Amino acid sequence: MVRKPRLRFKLPAVLALATLLLLAAPIASADFSVQLWQFFKPVPVSDVLLETSLVEVVPDTDVFANAAPTLSDLRVVEENNQQEVPYILLVERGEQRRASVSVTMQDLGTVPGQDTSFVLDLNQQGTLHNELEIGTSSENFQRDIVVEGSEDGENWRVLDESGQIFDFTITERGFTTRDTRVKYPSSTARYLRVRIIDGELPPLDVQGAVVFFAQQIQPRQTEYPINISERVEDTTRRSTQLVLDLGNQGFPTNSLSLTIPQENFYRRVRLEGSYDNQFWALLRQSENLYVFNTPKFVGRQLSIGYPESRHRYFRLTIFNEDDAPLTVTSVEAGGFLRKLIFPAEPGGSYRLYYGNSDAGAPSYELKHIFPYLVTEDLPVAGLGAHTGNPQFTGPTVPPKPFTDRYPWLLPTVVAIAALLIGVFLTSLFRQLKGILPPPPASE
Repeated sequence: MVRKPRLRFKLPAVLALATLLLLAAPIASADFSVQLWQFFKPVPVSDVLLETSLVEVVPDTDVFANAAPTLSDLRVVEENNQQEVPYILLVERGEQRRASVSVTMQDLGTVPGQDTSFVLDLNQQGTLHNELEIGTSSENFQRDIVVEGSEDGENWRVLDESGQIFDFTITERGFTTRDTRVKYPSSTARYLRVRIIDGELPPLDVQGAVVFFAQQIQPRQTEYPINISERVEDTTRRSTQLVLDLGNQGFPTNSLSLTIPQENFYRRVRLEGSYDNQFWALLRQSENLYVFNTPKFVGRQLSIGYPESRHRYFRLTIFNEDDAPLTVTSVEAGGFLRKLIFPAEPGGSYRLYYGNSDAGAPSYELKHIFPYLVTEDLPVAGLGAHTGNPQFTGPTVPPKPFTDRYPWLLPTVVAIAALLIGVFLTSLFRQLKGILPPPPASE
């Protein structure tokens, strides 16, 4: 019997084939009608594209200012044939996965004037790990950490000697900030030896430790310039109020970062947002800004996070109490990076259309294929000038119903019909009166 040869495919070849099939697929056909979109930007690809490929585009300030709030109206269109091109809109919020690893702590001890150390046994070989968290009830400390690994508990190698843990607590204000987690290069060592460098400081009260294997994709932020349009010093409320203006609404932001030259301060702040500089929504009731540069603690927190919003204006109130006002020299707004990815050809001419608040978000089959494509280090195309669409006519308004165009007609018809029915009934009663016999006389 003759066996037929079997075809074997390698994974990179399959991915390349999938990409070619995607790029050769029919152009998308959804709800695009060029006259319904107000604006477009050319997307030149000839300078970045030598062959058919996926292309990356980052929406700019013009797009955010004029597109629908969720960017649901973005459409990539091939200019020559006015056909939609499928795309994926990615929001780079980042992703973090963390799994704990069972460990046993042993050999906890302190060498006065040097360090506190302990050993963690993962109880088996080959378990991948890269992070540990030290449990301690101690407060107001800052310590350097050295992490070592071993396969047999006898021969040790340094995994990381740059770790640092800290705690800063102001009990009377109910304020605490701490970080007792230490990261190190991924390892499969069964044993970890952790050294907390105390020096001449009192040792920490170590109560335990947890080991993790963490995978993290860092979020990518983009910054938007924001203007300090108003500053008011309120001596009655002992506060400083700043009004900040992004210039346009629509920018998706989730943080404000302040530049303040002073040191060794701690202030409570409140943050509000507005679309029109008239009506304000509370974004953060109470947040803390501080800069400490002292022998016991060095640290700073000059950013304020809040749920993602598209407000144009922000009102920041800094509560000074009896301290002198701070000097805020500049502010930046931050948000997660958005980017469009779509298939393009070197000779193609593409436009990004926006400005149709009635358009729903498109749904392309690309979203099902996308996870299996190679999307790292894609060519990045820029955006051309913000251009008004000369074919824009706006949404087609359906003609009014006949009764709306002639509102007097229906009452008139009803009145005439009522009059005719009345005449008919009067005539009928007269005829019946002549035909029917008179009623009998009463005795």
